[in-house]
Amino acid sequence: MSKFTFICQEESLPFSDIGSSKRTVEFNADSLSQIVSEFEHFLRGCGFFFEGQLDFVNDEEIVHKTNDVNFDFSNIPQNNWPFSTQMPGTIGGAEINFVSEK
Repeated sequence: MSKFTFICQEESLPFSDIGSSKRTVEFNADSLSQIVSEFEHFLRGCGFFFEGQLDFVNDEEIVHKTNDVNFDFSNIPQNNWPFSTQMPGTIGGAEINFVSEK
């Protein structure tokens, strides 16, 4: 059986009447699942809020959703400019020419 200690030490904030605080959890455990369970309780006791539970996940079980995303870039012009080589126009009464560099 192994002994474990988790410590969370918070310093007081400036302009606060509350002093620093320290939370210590000591326990004995035989298995990794007991350690993870105690660490989950420790995190919640230190003010961390999360849904679900901590667990070990096999790397092969992780699904990368970014691989499922397909983007369609077929309608984007190849020269990165949607206008012809030169296109006259006016903005606020001033005549301008748009020039695309290739």
